Formats: sequence, structure tokens, C-alpha cells
Amino acid sequence: MEKIKNGDPVIYKDRKGTIYGKPRENKYRGVLYTVKIGDEYVKATLSELSLEKESAQIPHLA
Repeated sequence: MEKIKNGDPVIYKDRKGTIYGKPRENKYRGVLYTVKIGDEYVKATLSELSLEKESAQIPHLA
């Protein structure tokens, strides 16, 4: 998987969002990314995210 950076479009729980800011380290969950979805901000781990570019290449998700 490519490295995720600020401004990258991602999919989180079937919703399109954008990475916001730097990843943060959490003692229990590991590295957390802030995802901006509309006016809402959520924290997500790398396993909960998928890059929008990758999902567009898979026919059954498009």
C-alpha cells in the first residue's frame, strides 16, 4: 500500500473523505489518521482506510 499523506482522498466505512493533518501515534490503536468527511472529523487506523484510487480499479467496488 502507498504511503498516505495529507490531502489524499480515502474511503472510510463506505464514505469518501480526505486525510487531514499528520498521522498520530496512539498507545493502544497504533497510528491514527484524521479523516475529514464533510464537516465531520474521525480518527481511523490504516486498516480501516482504503485509498480512493485503489478502489476505483476494482470493478466490483466501482
